[in-house]
Amino acid sequence: MCGSGTIIVDLRKYYLIIRIMIYNDLALFTTVAHYLSFSEAAQRLGIPLSRVSRRIAELEDHLDTKLFERTTRQVRLTEEGRRLLDRCQSPIEELQDVAGFANDIKRHTIRITAPPLAARTTLGPRLLEFASQNPEVTFDLVTTNSMLDFFRDNIELAFRLGPLEDSSLVAKRLWSVPYSFCAGASLIKDLDSKSVTTDELRGLPAIISRQPWVLASGEQIRPSNIVHTIDDLDVVAAAARKNLGVALLPSDMIVDGLQLLPLKDAEPTLRDMFAVYPSRRLLPVRTRRLIDFMSRRTNCWR
Repeated sequence: MCGSGTIIVDLRKYYLIIRIMIYNDLALFTTVAHYLSFSEAAQRLGIPLSRVSRRIAELEDHLDTKLFERTTRQVRLTEEGRRLLDRCQSPIEELQDVAGFANDIKRHTIRITAPPLAARTTLGPRLLEFASQNPEVTFDLVTTNSMLDFFRDNIELAFRLGPLEDSSLVAKRLWSVPYSFCAGASLIKDLDSKSVTTDELRGLPAIISRQPWVLASGEQIRPSNIVHTIDDLDVVAAAARKNLGVALLPSDMIVDGLQLLPLKDAEPTLRDMFAVYPSRRLLPVRTRRLIDFMSRRTNCWR
């Protein structure tokens, strides 16, 4: 008959085995999440695809939640999968670094979304500078003015211009972008004066983007004569240059035929560029490094 000491030792071994199994499954989960591919994870780790699928299924059963949405063409994280990745990715990466494990998956991909204009002018050069200094990091950059969903679209980090509306997200201010009202030379010439009141501005033909016209006081200007709604600010500028209407643009875009249209009784607000992410808890080390890098030397822009 076994003594109580033997039973305690056996239980400790049992729980240790369980913990190792859970760690291994979580490490496997982060690899699949990294590549968003079961077959790629199997190839990188040198194990059969069937084992990867079975162990992920067992982990989902153990957690009683679905971690991946799988179709014949695509694998993506569910919202629960993204939250699990937020919790376990950094600790597992740190353990792998200590153990010298998984050297074949050292390249880390950060999936980012940013406005197209900012990607071309301010964000893009800094991202490339970071990439040159951190060759183990790769970017999957989606340029769009639409607000992509962090969970549905598997976005890890978003660069967005304020004002921000979703209070559930974490936002770190990076720099300010001054905006000004402007129009083509002919439209400016047709006005009775070189500046207008906010009431007069509301009645002028307007070319707007998806972002509201906001004044420094916080008041929103709602034009009554919207002639075009255009997402791309380069196209907004081109339309204003053709005297199709008044536009609100970053001040450094008001060149090549565009002229300032000052307000007599107000001025546009500064809009801040933010790094936005869904959870402060256990943000991956690589993403924290990128955010810190982007927030330095902001006097390059303002």
